[in-house]
Amino acid sequence: MNRRDFLMTAAGAVAVARVRPLRAQAPKSARPATLDRIAIMSLNFQRILNVPDVQPGPERSLELFDLAQMIADTYGVHRVELQHYHLASTEPSYLKELRGRVEKSKSRITQINLEFGQLNMSAPQQRDRVMAIDLTKMWVDHASALGAQRVMINQGSPTHDNKRDGIPTLKAMADYGRSKGIIVSVETRGGGGGRSVAAAPTPAPTVSPLTGPPAWDLLAEILRGAGAYSNVDVGGANAANQEELHHCLRLLFPMTAGSMHTRVNPRWDLATAIRFLERDLGYNGLYTIESSNGHEGTREIYDVVVATLG
Repeated sequence: MNRRDFLMTAAGAVAVARVRPLRAQAPKSARPATLDRIAIMSLNFQRILNVPDVQPGPERSLELFDLAQMIADTYGVHRVELQHYHLASTEPSYLKELRGRVEKSKSRITQINLEFGQLNMSAPQQRDRVMAIDLTKMWVDHASALGAQRVMINQGSPTHDNKRDGIPTLKAMADYGRSKGIIVSVETRGGGGGRSVAAAPTPAPTVSPLTGPPAWDLLAEILRGAGAYSNVDVGGANAANQEELHHCLRLLFPMTAGSMHTRVNPRWDLATAIRFLERDLGYNGLYTIESSNGHEGTREIYDVVVATLG
Protein backbone atom coordinates (compact mmCIF):
# COMPACT_ATOMS: atom_id res chain seq x y z
CA MET A 1 0.00 0.00 0.00
CA ASN A 2 1.43 3.41 -0.92
CA ARG A 3 1.39 6.38 1.44
CA ARG A 4 -1.59 8.05 -0.27
CA ASP A 5 -3.70 4.88 -0.05
CA PHE A 6 -2.68 4.40 3.57
CA LEU A 7 -3.69 7.95 4.51
CA MET A 8 -7.04 7.65 2.73
CA THR A 9 -7.74 4.33 4.44
CA ALA A 10 -6.79 5.74 7.83
CA ALA A 11 -8.94 8.82 7.29
CA GLY A 12 -11.88 6.64 6.33
CA ALA A 13 -11.44 4.55 9.46
CA VAL A 14 -11.45 7.67 11.61
CA ALA A 15 -14.61 8.95 9.90
CA VAL A 16 -16.36 5.65 10.47
CA ALA A 17 -15.29 5.64 14.11
CA ARG A 18 -16.84 9.07 14.57
CA VAL A 19 -20.28 8.01 13.40
CA ARG A 20 -20.35 4.41 14.59
CA PRO A 21 -21.38 4.08 18.27
CA LEU A 22 -19.00 2.23 20.54
CA ARG A 23 -20.22 -1.26 21.28
CA ALA A 24 -19.39 -1.93 24.90
CA GLN A 25 -19.97 -5.56 25.72
CA ALA A 26 -21.84 -6.96 28.70
CA PRO A 27 -19.62 -8.18 31.54
CA LYS A 28 -18.20 -11.60 30.81
CA SER A 29 -19.34 -12.68 34.27
CA ALA A 30 -23.00 -12.05 33.44
CA ARG A 31 -24.68 -15.38 32.73
CA PRO A 32 -27.15 -15.58 29.82
CA ALA A 33 -29.82 -16.78 32.27
CA THR A 34 -29.26 -13.63 34.34
CA LEU A 35 -29.37 -11.29 31.34
CA ASP A 36 -32.61 -12.98 30.26
CA ARG A 37 -34.19 -11.72 33.50
CA ILE A 38 -33.44 -8.07 32.69
CA ALA A 39 -35.33 -5.55 30.57
CA ILE A 40 -34.41 -1.92 29.92
CA MET A 41 -36.79 0.99 29.31
CA SER A 42 -36.68 3.39 26.39
CA LEU A 43 -37.45 6.08 28.98
CA ASN A 44 -33.89 5.77 30.29
CA PHE A 45 -32.52 7.20 27.05
CA GLN A 46 -35.13 9.88 26.42
CA ARG A 47 -32.46 12.59 26.40
CA ILE A 48 -30.67 11.02 23.42
CA LEU A 49 -33.63 9.46 21.59
CA ASN A 50 -34.87 11.14 18.44
CA VAL A 51 -38.59 10.70 19.11
CA PRO A 52 -41.74 12.78 18.54
CA ASP A 53 -42.41 16.02 20.40
CA VAL A 54 -38.89 16.65 21.65
CA GLN A 55 -36.55 19.50 20.92
CA PRO A 56 -34.08 18.41 18.22
CA GLY A 57 -30.38 18.66 18.98
CA PRO A 58 -27.00 17.03 18.39
CA GLU A 59 -27.39 14.92 21.54
CA ARG A 60 -30.41 13.17 20.01
CA SER A 61 -28.35 10.64 18.11
CA LEU A 62 -30.35 7.46 18.80
CA GLU A 63 -33.31 6.40 16.67
CA LEU A 64 -36.03 4.28 18.24
CA PHE A 65 -35.49 1.66 15.53
CA ASP A 66 -31.88 1.29 16.75
CA LEU A 67 -32.68 1.15 20.48
CA ALA A 68 -32.94 -2.62 20.85
CA GLN A 69 -29.64 -3.18 19.04
CA MET A 70 -27.90 -0.56 21.19
CA ILE A 71 -29.18 -2.19 24.38
CA ALA A 72 -28.14 -5.64 23.16
CA ASP A 73 -24.66 -4.40 22.20
CA THR A 74 -24.08 -2.40 25.38
CA TYR A 75 -25.67 -4.57 28.06
CA GLY A 76 -26.22 -7.99 26.51
CA VAL A 77 -29.93 -7.49 27.26
CA HIS A 78 -32.57 -8.49 24.70
CA ARG A 79 -35.76 -7.25 26.36
CA VAL A 80 -37.00 -3.71 25.81
CA GLU A 81 -39.85 -1.73 27.37
CA LEU A 82 -41.28 1.22 25.42
CA GLN A 83 -43.19 4.38 26.23
CA HIS A 84 -46.16 4.64 23.90
CA TYR A 85 -45.34 8.26 23.04
CA HIS A 86 -41.92 7.27 21.72
CA LEU A 87 -43.54 5.71 18.66
CA ALA A 88 -43.77 8.07 15.70
CA SER A 89 -46.71 6.22 14.14
CA THR A 90 -49.22 3.46 14.75
CA GLU A 91 -49.63 2.58 11.08
CA PRO A 92 -49.33 -1.18 10.51
CA SER A 93 -46.31 -0.70 8.25
CA TYR A 94 -44.48 1.27 10.96
CA LEU A 95 -45.30 -1.28 13.67
CA LYS A 96 -44.18 -4.11 11.40
CA GLU A 97 -40.86 -2.38 10.64
CA LEU A 98 -40.25 -1.56 14.30
CA ARG A 99 -40.94 -5.15 15.34
CA GLY A 100 -38.65 -6.37 12.60
CA ARG A 101 -35.79 -4.15 13.79
CA VAL A 102 -36.26 -5.32 17.38
CA GLU A 103 -36.31 -8.97 16.32
CA LYS A 104 -33.25 -8.46 14.12
CA SER A 105 -31.29 -7.78 17.32
CA LYS A 106 -32.74 -11.04 18.74
CA SER A 107 -34.75 -8.93 21.17
CA ARG A 108 -38.37 -8.59 22.23
CA ILE A 109 -40.63 -5.80 23.46
CA THR A 110 -41.79 -6.82 26.92
CA GLN A 111 -44.20 -4.00 27.72
CA ILE A 112 -45.60 -0.72 26.39
CA ASN A 113 -46.30 1.94 29.02
CA LEU A 114 -49.43 3.96 28.30
CA GLU A 115 -49.72 7.58 29.41
CA PHE A 116 -53.03 9.15 28.41
CA GLY A 117 -53.07 12.05 30.88
CA GLN A 118 -56.51 12.67 32.36
CA LEU A 119 -57.98 9.80 30.37
CA ASN A 120 -57.59 7.05 32.95
CA MET A 121 -59.55 4.57 35.08
CA SER A 122 -59.84 7.07 37.96
CA ALA A 123 -61.20 9.97 35.91
CA PRO A 124 -64.29 11.54 37.51
CA GLN A 125 -66.17 11.81 34.22
CA GLN A 126 -67.53 8.70 32.55
CA ARG A 127 -66.68 9.96 29.06
CA ASP A 128 -63.00 10.14 30.04
CA ARG A 129 -63.06 6.62 31.46
CA VAL A 130 -64.73 5.34 28.28
CA MET A 131 -62.07 7.03 26.17
CA ALA A 132 -59.38 5.51 28.40
CA ILE A 133 -60.85 2.05 27.71
CA ASP A 134 -60.97 2.69 23.97
CA LEU A 135 -57.38 3.97 23.85
CA THR A 136 -56.13 1.05 25.93
CA LYS A 137 -57.87 -1.44 23.64
CA MET A 138 -56.26 0.24 20.64
CA TRP A 139 -52.82 -0.04 22.23
CA VAL A 140 -53.43 -3.66 23.22
CA ASP A 141 -53.85 -4.29 19.49
CA HIS A 142 -50.66 -2.35 18.77
CA ALA A 143 -48.83 -4.33 21.45
CA SER A 144 -49.97 -7.54 19.83
CA ALA A 145 -48.72 -6.34 16.44
CA LEU A 146 -45.35 -5.51 18.00
CA GLY A 147 -45.05 -8.90 19.68
CA ALA A 148 -45.16 -7.31 23.14
CA GLN A 149 -46.33 -9.22 26.20
CA ARG A 150 -47.87 -6.45 28.29
CA VAL A 151 -49.27 -2.95 28.41
CA MET A 152 -49.06 -0.92 31.60
CA ILE A 153 -51.70 1.72 32.21
CA ASN A 154 -51.44 4.93 34.19
CA GLN A 155 -54.12 4.48 36.84
CA GLY A 156 -54.52 8.15 37.68
CA SER A 157 -55.35 8.70 41.36
CA PRO A 158 -57.50 5.81 42.65
CA THR A 159 -59.31 6.34 45.95
CA HIS A 160 -61.78 4.38 48.04
CA ASP A 161 -64.47 6.75 46.71
CA ASN A 162 -63.75 6.35 42.98
CA LYS A 163 -62.80 2.65 42.98
CA ARG A 164 -66.42 1.67 42.23
CA ASP A 165 -65.92 3.29 38.81
CA GLY A 166 -62.23 2.47 38.49
CA ILE A 167 -62.54 -1.29 38.99
CA PRO A 168 -65.00 -1.93 36.13
CA THR A 169 -63.00 0.43 33.91
CA LEU A 170 -59.78 -1.47 34.58
CA LYS A 171 -61.64 -4.78 34.22
CA ALA A 172 -62.76 -3.80 30.70
CA MET A 173 -59.13 -3.08 29.83
CA ALA A 174 -57.81 -6.29 31.41
CA ASP A 175 -60.51 -8.47 29.83
CA TYR A 176 -59.75 -7.10 26.37
CA GLY A 177 -56.04 -7.60 26.91
CA ARG A 178 -56.66 -11.18 28.00
CA SER A 179 -58.65 -11.83 24.83
CA LYS A 180 -55.59 -10.77 22.81
CA GLY A 181 -53.01 -12.56 24.93
CA ILE A 182 -51.76 -9.28 26.42
CA ILE A 183 -51.27 -8.73 30.17
CA VAL A 184 -52.64 -5.41 31.46
CA SER A 185 -50.51 -4.22 34.38
CA VAL A 186 -50.62 -1.38 36.89
CA GLU A 187 -47.64 -0.01 38.80
CA THR A 188 -47.18 1.42 42.26
CA ARG A 189 -46.99 5.20 42.12
CA GLY A 190 -46.41 7.14 45.34
CA GLY A 191 -47.60 4.17 47.37
CA GLY A 192 -50.21 3.37 44.71
CA GLY A 193 -51.81 6.80 44.64
CA GLY A 194 -50.83 7.96 41.16
CA ARG A 195 -48.72 10.87 42.40
CA SER A 196 -47.36 13.07 39.64
CA VAL A 197 -43.61 12.89 39.04
CA ALA A 198 -43.46 16.66 39.40
CA ALA A 199 -45.24 16.69 42.74
CA ALA A 200 -43.41 17.09 46.03
CA PRO A 201 -42.68 13.81 47.84
CA THR A 202 -45.38 12.77 50.27
CA PRO A 203 -44.62 11.31 53.70
CA ALA A 204 -44.38 7.53 53.72
CA PRO A 205 -47.64 5.92 54.86
CA THR A 206 -47.88 4.04 58.12
CA VAL A 207 -47.39 0.28 57.78
CA SER A 208 -49.68 -2.33 59.22
CA PRO A 209 -47.62 -5.42 60.14
CA LEU A 210 -50.19 -7.64 58.41
CA THR A 211 -51.22 -5.78 55.30
CA GLY A 212 -49.15 -2.71 54.39
CA PRO A 213 -49.86 0.94 53.66
CA PRO A 214 -53.51 1.77 52.83
CA ALA A 215 -52.61 2.84 49.27
CA TRP A 216 -51.05 -0.54 48.55
CA ASP A 217 -54.09 -2.26 50.05
CA LEU A 218 -56.32 -0.19 47.77
CA LEU A 219 -54.25 -1.06 44.70
CA ALA A 220 -54.37 -4.76 45.60
CA GLU A 221 -58.15 -4.57 46.05
CA ILE A 222 -58.57 -2.87 42.67
CA LEU A 223 -56.34 -5.39 40.90
CA ARG A 224 -58.22 -8.34 42.41
CA GLY A 225 -61.58 -6.83 41.47
CA ALA A 226 -60.51 -6.08 37.91
CA GLY A 227 -58.48 -9.20 37.20
CA ALA A 228 -55.45 -7.05 36.33
CA TYR A 229 -51.82 -7.47 37.35
CA SER A 230 -49.23 -5.61 39.39
CA ASN A 231 -46.05 -4.14 37.95
CA VAL A 232 -44.37 -3.06 41.17
CA ASP A 233 -42.16 -0.02 40.77
CA VAL A 234 -39.82 -0.34 43.74
CA GLY A 235 -39.01 3.38 43.48
CA GLY A 236 -42.58 4.57 42.93
CA ALA A 237 -43.86 2.45 45.83
CA ASN A 238 -42.61 5.22 48.14
CA ALA A 239 -41.47 2.78 50.83
CA ALA A 240 -39.75 4.51 53.73
CA ASN A 241 -37.45 1.59 54.53
CA GLN A 242 -36.60 -2.01 53.69
CA GLU A 243 -39.42 -3.46 55.78
CA GLU A 244 -42.04 -1.34 54.06
CA LEU A 245 -40.73 -2.26 50.63
CA HIS A 246 -40.88 -5.97 51.48
CA HIS A 247 -44.47 -5.52 52.74
CA CYS A 248 -45.37 -3.97 49.38
CA LEU A 249 -43.68 -6.76 47.43
CA ARG A 250 -45.35 -9.49 49.49
CA LEU A 251 -48.79 -7.87 49.20
CA LEU A 252 -48.70 -7.43 45.41
CA PHE A 253 -46.65 -10.50 44.47
CA PRO A 254 -49.69 -12.83 44.06
CA MET A 255 -50.86 -10.56 41.22
CA THR A 256 -47.48 -10.01 39.55
CA ALA A 257 -47.43 -9.39 35.82
CA GLY A 258 -44.05 -11.10 35.70
CA SER A 259 -42.28 -7.76 35.42
CA MET A 260 -41.31 -4.99 37.81
CA HIS A 261 -39.59 -1.62 37.56
CA THR A 262 -36.24 -1.64 39.31
CA ARG A 263 -34.48 1.38 40.76
CA VAL A 264 -32.05 2.29 43.55
CA ASN A 265 -32.95 4.36 46.58
CA PRO A 266 -31.06 5.53 49.69
CA ARG A 267 -33.95 4.44 51.93
CA TRP A 268 -33.53 0.75 51.14
CA ASP A 269 -31.15 -1.68 49.46
CA LEU A 270 -32.08 -3.03 46.03
CA ALA A 271 -29.93 -6.16 46.35
CA THR A 272 -31.67 -7.09 49.61
CA ALA A 273 -35.07 -6.60 47.95
CA ILE A 274 -34.06 -8.82 45.02
CA ARG A 275 -32.90 -11.57 47.39
CA PHE A 276 -36.23 -11.30 49.24
CA LEU A 277 -38.13 -11.61 45.97
CA GLU A 278 -36.10 -14.57 44.77
CA ARG A 279 -35.70 -16.58 47.99
CA ASP A 280 -38.80 -15.71 50.02
CA LEU A 281 -41.39 -15.10 47.30
CA GLY A 282 -40.05 -17.30 44.51
CA TYR A 283 -40.14 -14.51 41.93
CA ASN A 284 -38.82 -15.57 38.52
CA GLY A 285 -39.93 -12.63 36.39
CA LEU A 286 -38.22 -9.62 34.84
CA TYR A 287 -36.31 -6.81 36.51
CA THR A 288 -36.90 -3.82 34.25
CA ILE A 289 -34.34 -1.08 34.74
CA GLU A 290 -35.81 2.41 35.06
CA SER A 291 -33.54 5.43 35.25
CA SER A 292 -33.71 9.08 34.25
CA ASN A 293 -29.95 9.36 33.79
CA GLY A 294 -29.15 7.51 30.58
CA HIS A 295 -26.31 5.01 30.56
CA GLU A 296 -24.92 6.16 33.89
CA GLY A 297 -28.15 5.53 35.78
CA THR A 298 -28.92 2.37 33.82
CA ARG A 299 -25.50 0.88 34.52
CA GLU A 300 -25.80 1.55 38.26
CA ILE A 301 -28.99 -0.50 38.52
CA TYR A 302 -27.82 -3.08 35.98
CA ASP A 303 -24.70 -3.83 38.01
CA VAL A 304 -26.74 -4.46 41.17
CA VAL A 305 -29.20 -6.77 39.41
CA VAL A 306 -26.45 -8.75 37.65
CA ALA A 307 -24.34 -9.11 40.81
CA THR A 308 -27.32 -10.19 42.92
CA LEU A 309 -28.79 -12.70 40.49
CA GLY A 310 -25.31 -14.13 39.86
